[in-house]
Amino acid sequence: MYNLLKASSNLRVRISAVVLIFLLIFPILFFTTGGYRGGMPCFFILAVVLTVILLESIWRVVFTLLEVTLYLFCFLMAHNCPGTVLYTPYDTEKAVMVGCLVSALVLAVVIYYYFKAYHKRQKELETTNGMKTEFLQDIRHEIRNPLHVISLGVDYLHECAESCNEEAEQTLKAIQSEAIRLGRMIDGMVEMATMNESPASRMRVDFAQILSKCAEASRFHLEENRNILRIDITPGLPHVFAEAEQLARVVINLLSNAINCTQNGVISLEAKTDEGYVIVSVKDTGEGISPALLPRVFERGVSGKGGKGYGLSICQTIVEAHGGTIEIESEENAGTCITFTIPAYGGQREVMEHE
Repeated sequence: MYNLLKASSNLRVRISAVVLIFLLIFPILFFTTGGYRGGMPCFFILAVVLTVILLESIWRVVFTLLEVTLYLFCFLMAHNCPGTVLYTPYDTEKAVMVGCLVSALVLAVVIYYYFKAYHKRQKELETTNGMKTEFLQDIRHEIRNPLHVISLGVDYLHECAESCNEEAEQTLKAIQSEAIRLGRMIDGMVEMATMNESPASRMRVDFAQILSKCAEASRFHLEENRNILRIDITPGLPHVFAEAEQLARVVINLLSNAINCTQNGVISLEAKTDEGYVIVSVKDTGEGISPALLPRVFERGVSGKGGKGYGLSICQTIVEAHGGTIEIESEENAGTCITFTIPAYGGQREVMEHE
């Protein structure tokens, strides 16, 4: 609350300064120091630039438009009614030069301190993000351990309690299911918060090889649900400039979702290239997604099967961070197709090394 009041107070001070200096004093000085033949036009430009820097949101737009309108009126007034302008001995080329130099100096100082404050804020954000990451990792460590114990304990009780009634058995299953779901949800939250989107760790990678390894890793899960995997990767698929682990995470998530939603069906993994992009599609013949849920499937925490609801959101974040797009098509009880694109490799590493 204190920070909010402080921010509001600072904004009022800045608005008052803009009104007093830029909208009142500058126009008066314009008509008393030679009009547009003096140095005030330079200060008008300075006023508009400083207003854009100092103010925020709607105030920036309103006062910028007010200043431009007022200064334009001053120019027209000085041109059409020369008697309104008081000419002084300073009405010379020297006045224009002084105005330009002073304006440039003031603008340079303001921009310097503005960027200095910006970099300070960035460092504070980096520190805060580091603390947030440590906090989330601590949460995952402290909560997942007891959840794991609970899940194992319930599993043990379920196996040992042969004489328990059906209601008790269902209760134990529900407890175990919720413990597993909560653990997955925590994993998803931490994964979203700590995901590395920096291009510093990216390199030229063989996308076809990543796709093949992901498909192979999903074999056991496929057999478990009695599904068939069809792979169609265009020969000579271009390399991409990316973080291999993140791309593998996208493919594994999409394959896992398709397999979980399909029983005794067909999963298709296709990859091709078109106009400088690698296009990957994961299609299934499963239960599909309801029309009500479909527009929200990429939102955090949204899931149609009681899962953690972070998988597609993570995929979207990774794909867009790599300069690609991701789309979904689905029809209830008729399957789902998710397609994402990644720019093909184009010498990015060489560009970065020269920079």
